[in-house]
Amino acid sequence: MSGWRIGVDVGGTFTDCALVSEGDGRLIVHKVPTTPEDPVQGVLLGVRESLDDAGVEPGEITYFGAGTTLALNTVIQRAGVDTGLLITRGYRDVLEIRRTRLPDAPSYDAARPVPLVRRARVREVSERMMADGTVLRPLEPDSVIAAAGELVEAGVEAIAICFLHSYSNPEHERRAREIVSGQWPDLYLCTSEETWPQQREYERTLIAVMNAYTGPAMESYYLRLEEGLRRMGVGCPLLVTQSNGGTMSVLDAARIPVRTMLSGPASGVMAAVKEAREEGMERFFTLDMGGTSADMAVVDGMPRFSSESAIGEFPLFMPTIAINTLGAGGGSIAWVDDQGVLKVGPRSAGARPGPACYGYGGEEATVTDAYLVSGIVGPGDFLGGKMVLSPRLAEEAVASLGGRLGLAAAEAAEAIIRIATANMYAEFLPMIARYGVDHRDFTLVPYGGAGPTHAFFLAEEAGLSHLLIPRPPGAMCALGAALTDLQMDFVRSVRKNLSERRALEEVFEGLETEAAGWLTAQGISPETATLERSADMRFEGQSFDLTVELGSGAASDSYGDAFRQRYKQVYGYQDEGCPIEVLQLRLLAKVRNPLPIPGGNPLAAAPGAPPQAGAPTPVEERRVLYRGERVAAKVYRRSDLLPGVRLRGPAVVTQYDTTIFITPRFEFWVDARGNIRAEAKS
Repeated sequence: MSGWRIGVDVGGTFTDCALVSEGDGRLIVHKVPTTPEDPVQGVLLGVRESLDDAGVEPGEITYFGAGTTLALNTVIQRAGVDTGLLITRGYRDVLEIRRTRLPDAPSYDAARPVPLVRRARVREVSERMMADGTVLRPLEPDSVIAAAGELVEAGVEAIAICFLHSYSNPEHERRAREIVSGQWPDLYLCTSEETWPQQREYERTLIAVMNAYTGPAMESYYLRLEEGLRRMGVGCPLLVTQSNGGTMSVLDAARIPVRTMLSGPASGVMAAVKEAREEGMERFFTLDMGGTSADMAVVDGMPRFSSESAIGEFPLFMPTIAINTLGAGGGSIAWVDDQGVLKVGPRSAGARPGPACYGYGGEEATVTDAYLVSGIVGPGDFLGGKMVLSPRLAEEAVASLGGRLGLAAAEAAEAIIRIATANMYAEFLPMIARYGVDHRDFTLVPYGGAGPTHAFFLAEEAGLSHLLIPRPPGAMCALGAALTDLQMDFVRSVRKNLSERRALEEVFEGLETEAAGWLTAQGISPETATLERSADMRFEGQSFDLTVELGSGAASDSYGDAFRQRYKQVYGYQDEGCPIEVLQLRLLAKVRNPLPIPGGNPLAAAPGAPPQAGAPTPVEERRVLYRGERVAAKVYRRSDLLPGVRLRGPAVVTQYDTTIFITPRFEFWVDARGNIRAEAKS
């Protein structure tokens, strides 16, 4: 192979680019500030500067993968377009009723989340489909035109169409879309059948609404990005990462942007998985801490997947890598609540104005300002010294906050770091309980711009003894976009007893035919794909189900054994005699994306001069605040660290895309692949 791959990840603070040579695995990382007013410009600037740094022509790019949390942020910030909803007559309040559950039932102050589409933007249509797919009431075209016309007159820019039981028979939704698009061709339209055709009325409606709510902006973003790359001279296809850890075409992403809600964090997890496999590591936690949030995931051989992720106040009923997100990033703002208690996040300073130390006009103290006041981060540590931070502005912001708490600047800085750590630990505990893992058997893999800076604080709090810090931690999500596999999920609701094996097999065969059609549309031979089956099952009479992995082409007579084994793993027991009910059949079509060099990995350090014996020479020594005291910490450049030489904390390691702070309780070394390994001192 020849040429170069590029992966891009658009975060809330920085846009990361990872350029990988397919010839020798050389890796070049470049970061530019995200441009919130027009993210496309930030991406194009990052790509252009990356190519200039490497001396690479745009025509040499053979693979382009893009990840982003723009759709996610649009929903969380409620920044989408004015959206309407067409629903079956009699079901207008589906988004208001939800699941009749309050987010915090014991609280007297619990408020019902406000729907993305309010009732005034919901219109009923005369039609009714039965659960078995038979038509109870035919679709009335006049009611479709009248309902859509009212919404258009009210000013909506997008319409979602979700009819009862369309997962069983989508004929009415498809016909309604034809009618509306014929009358208003410029209107953004989507149906629940094309976004995610699974039973559960509220969740399916919500997915269609999220898709329409973010659709116009995301469609414009993806298509303008592709146009900008073409003008630049990049001719390869643009692929977009999905929440399930795979990629899809830019046209699919523009049509169904809801699949990209967690695309950036998912790419980072997949990059970590690829590196862990090379290291022979099977069990680890990931900590992706950027400027806006911290994302954590569990990997036990493979990443844990979930169909019940949460996007802000709303459930996302689609297969995603199970990622736990909290507002604790480097740009998270520290503040004092009405009771005088210090809090950190979830509000972030973002790229502009950013933390106070950036000098862009920010005045509120952030976690990054606390790092600078504590001495963990130096003024010239960011972007290899290209971005100089202001200790004076950081201290002024932190001191102002500390004044409200009766604390000096240094004390307030340490308090900010401790609160951010406590927030992570509070999310970490239920995560390990949910998956039933023994955290003592796991390694922590931190990445993101601030992940390695904060990881050792979390490790101490959580009792984790081993850490692995990849070679390019600040660009793992971008690198994942350049390395991840092409894949797509397909689902069919069935509601059948497990004993109906022939009927279940026919449904799987239909899903495989659908997957083959999608692969062909991507220009890929279906024979090159791996098809992985799974199913949502439960014991008959139960309300909740489990998703069970069934492998590739597994025999249907093994499904029951797989379910009972999974059930016992989760609940500790199972009923041998109870019939099993199947609710959904799922199929994952995956085409492996080979590593750029045969048997190699761009995560590994490029071969160079033989390592020399002896400890590296520190570039300076800092007085770093740790547990109320200033301790002497040696500062090393990561490029100076030699494989196998063990060093002891406290220490600071600087590199272009992050700063690593090793606390006094750990010792660390660089392994043969260029990763930093650390373990608690005995």
